[in-house]
Amino acid sequence: MERFPRKVAAAVFVAAAMPCVGKHMGVTTEEFMRRTTSLEELLMDCEMMAIKNNQGTGVAILVGPEFLACKYYQRSPAEDLSLAKMLVRPRNRFLEDPVMKDVDLLTADNYGSVKKVYVVAKADVSSTEEMQRWMVALSPGVEVEEIIGADHAVMSSKPRELCDVLVKIANNLNTYY
Repeated sequence: MERFPRKVAAAVFVAAAMPCVGKHMGVTTEEFMRRTTSLEELLMDCEMMAIKNNQGTGVAILVGPEFLACKYYQRSPAEDLSLAKMLVRPRNRFLEDPVMKDVDLLTADNYGSVKKVYVVAKADVSSTEEMQRWMVALSPGVEVEEIIGADHAVMSSKPRELCDVLVKIANNLNTYY
């Protein structure tokens, strides 16, 4: 969106970290961790592992099955949880990545000019509604849609409702390509 803002009709964030102009990309992760009462509560059965990539060494996280069941897929069908458990891969946390610390990475003229819609997953226990709305408050003008009963994996827990929201967003766009 920063590089090609005129090619994006709308950015839709569904129960996701939404960066904002004027703050570094990791600000949402830092705030999320600050609001968490304990690291054990946050991570549950997740594992941290050392990794080596083109930026050097770092720490990756491997999401555990209990974490998936309790924090991401608690309202999703069992089949989706089973599939998610099979597809888990270590992922970089990017906390020390210099790009994540660059406050000038997203500009008002480019990223800030793109219409944004945030879809609040009302039953997301991995990121509370309060945290989701905090991210929205950082970016004035963001439209908000809500999906009641949706867990973090909105596309699994409330697929029809998510589809309805996406269609509504698309129908409200004034851009024709």
